[in-house]
Amino acid sequence: MINFRQIVRIAASVPLLWGAVACSDTVFDRTEDPEALPGDRAATIEVPLRLHPEKPKVIGKPLVNDIPSRAEGDNDDEEKPADPEKAAEEALHDIWVFQFDSIGNQLIAPRYYEVVSTEIRKLNIRLAEGEDSHVYVLANTGDPEWAKNKDLSTIEKFVGYEYPFTEENVEMGKDEYLLMEGNVKETIRKETDLLPIDIHLTRMMAKISFKYVTAEAAKGLVVTRVIINNMPEKMRMEETPKEQNYPLGDEFVTRSVTIDKQLASGEVYTFYMPANRRGTNGNTDPGTKNDGAPEKALYVQLFVSSKSNGSNFLYTIYLGANDVNDFNVRRNHNYNITLNINSEHRDNRVLAAPANCFVLAHNDEIMFDPYTRTETGGGWKYTDYVNKKDPKKKITSVSIIWQQANVIGNNSSNDRVWLDKYDRIHVKSGTANGNALIAGYNADHEVVWSWHIWVNNDKPAELAAAVPYYTFEWDAKGIKTAQGRTRKGRSLMTCNLGALSRSRKPSRPADTFGCHYQWGRKDPFPAAWGRGEAGSSYGSLGGQKNYDKAYIGQLYDNSYKQIPMTSQTGNKVNTGYIFDVAQTSATVGTIEYSIKNPTKFISPLLDTDGSVQNPSLASQCVAGTDGDWYFPNPNHADNLWGGTSFTSALQYVVDSASGAILSDNGATEKSIFDPCPAGWMVPPGDMWLSFTKTGVNTGSDDYPSMNTKDSKAVNEAARGYNMCMTKVFKNAGLSGAADITVFFPSQGVRMAGGTFNQVGYCGNYHTTTGGKGGRTNAFHMHTPSFMYPFETGFGYTRRATGCSIRCVRDVDD
Repeated sequence: MINFRQIVRIAASVPLLWGAVACSDTVFDRTEDPEALPGDRAATIEVPLRLHPEKPKVIGKPLVNDIPSRAEGDNDDEEKPADPEKAAEEALHDIWVFQFDSIGNQLIAPRYYEVVSTEIRKLNIRLAEGEDSHVYVLANTGDPEWAKNKDLSTIEKFVGYEYPFTEENVEMGKDEYLLMEGNVKETIRKETDLLPIDIHLTRMMAKISFKYVTAEAAKGLVVTRVIINNMPEKMRMEETPKEQNYPLGDEFVTRSVTIDKQLASGEVYTFYMPANRRGTNGNTDPGTKNDGAPEKALYVQLFVSSKSNGSNFLYTIYLGANDVNDFNVRRNHNYNITLNINSEHRDNRVLAAPANCFVLAHNDEIMFDPYTRTETGGGWKYTDYVNKKDPKKKITSVSIIWQQANVIGNNSSNDRVWLDKYDRIHVKSGTANGNALIAGYNADHEVVWSWHIWVNNDKPAELAAAVPYYTFEWDAKGIKTAQGRTRKGRSLMTCNLGALSRSRKPSRPADTFGCHYQWGRKDPFPAAWGRGEAGSSYGSLGGQKNYDKAYIGQLYDNSYKQIPMTSQTGNKVNTGYIFDVAQTSATVGTIEYSIKNPTKFISPLLDTDGSVQNPSLASQCVAGTDGDWYFPNPNHADNLWGGTSFTSALQYVVDSASGAILSDNGATEKSIFDPCPAGWMVPPGDMWLSFTKTGVNTGSDDYPSMNTKDSKAVNEAARGYNMCMTKVFKNAGLSGAADITVFFPSQGVRMAGGTFNQVGYCGNYHTTTGGKGGRTNAFHMHTPSFMYPFETGFGYTRRATGCSIRCVRDVDD
């Protein structure tokens, strides 16, 4: 589709000339033809033209009434309504006319005409006289300069030209038209009663219409987005022979297009795309069509959220002439697809939605494709790291790196986590809430990529359970507290990423803690899950503590054997234990190293014996890092979790003395390094503004300024705060379902040197926006005394510091 909202209209009687013209020895005196244009090799005459949009071939039963359109000129019944979608698909706005001689060289300069009349038969164009002349028409470019600087001087070059197709062309909106092309071989003669030249136009793309219908047993499923995979980025001007694959080979460029559109059962959704013909195979069972699909075959995925178990899945549909073995999507074809969802049972056509974290219920099972990701935030490309065509990046085996008790179980027989013959990864969960990390390895047993498995029967990733929140507007001049909490943010998750429980638990606060993350990295580090004390008994847990089994709890490996952890497990550099520390450098502080070593805590500290854990100065860190685990090359990687650089971000200096800056780097699209489950992402920096009355830090015990209704004693027992999330401060006057609160625990932090600090007292939360240098925009809450939307301490604001994450939806509500 081409959008014409900004195209200047040109009268049909004024053709324009652009483009390269074929060289020829023919001499033509243009003074003999007042209508001549530069590039003409012959005089032109006026010729009537008749254009006929061809009917597309329909695959599948129509999903809507197939009403003839008046655009075809065959609907004479004024009382019979025309199908507006079909009329738009057949409408002609403009044409480019190309004429070639009998041997395929351009005869006259290309001419552009607008179709200003609905009476297509009366459109007159100018052509040159000639035997066996070839006339080509390209309709609906919407651009009177389209042929400029294009070498279309021969038929071969014209028909082989590949028209670019972008994400904006997928949906057909108002004032948009479909590209069409057609040609005829004709002898042009000047006669007193010249008959019209008839050219039949075909759409240069395929139309896909689909709907899903849910049975009663599947009413808990909601489609929240549509993902189109393997869409070619170009479409050839003229159709290639049908027996050939097109595009040719397997190296052509494709894109994935994500359309965030919540579809209701029975609603029809339509999009358009270039041809992608990948042939047929010998499959005979519709249930296994996906298994042997060609690598670049086009497929559509429905992102489905289950209200019953909170999981997010992709229903995958490979398009073609049938639902068994055809993978050809042809131009000028309409493909009608109905997906009948009869239950929540999942077969091999249902994949877990791709992400770095998968959420499962107890005794659950998922299957996912480790090679396909659609996130684009920050400009990172997943194929740079995971790629079947590169032996170093191809996954040949999978296993469990670590797991909490009974989260997955004994995988020594590869029956809990495995790679199938179609390169899909399967995971079966165990019987307990908790966390695990699995990895895919190449043939050299190097980690290619790793994934967080989060087992939780509370359905934490259920999209329908997301909680809306409101915060203050702000700009470079300040926070607009006088206007109230008018900015609606993306709805947030009800618990920390990796938490065992969403509700505050004074009897065992550790269940609410979740995992720790270094800023910009995708893999989780265990929190102090092993602490079973009640909140009232946390007096001895404050301060610096060893990162070991006493705090983490016992973890298990792939064979469900206990992983040894001592008091030095995570406190020092290269101890040989899991979760030990690696000092950053030009080779260690890289994305590649962090991916291959997902359990290595990368530290910027100059000290390597563990004596310094909480740095207070940049001079205590490796030169140039400013406390970042990522070694500047030459700059910090501000876009690891999406967006752009800190220097280009919107900024408001909150406190110049401490370096506290509120910033927005435009991270609205999820990155491939984002640790949140599908449908979720790391939150923006301004979410925390609403947690205080003024949008900035409170003083000690200033409960009147904190956006919580609970007392100091209640918060101290829970080791965290129930925060009010509505437009109204402290939810004043609200009750029942309108009185919305969400619990945020003070889980402690993993300091830049590797140890725990202030477990149950301090809660540090990351956002997508990195601060200046090695700083983050960290939110800090201290139980039970104060709340800092802008943490000021050096050690707590470093990107190397392990903090918690509270995910938000990855689309606007």
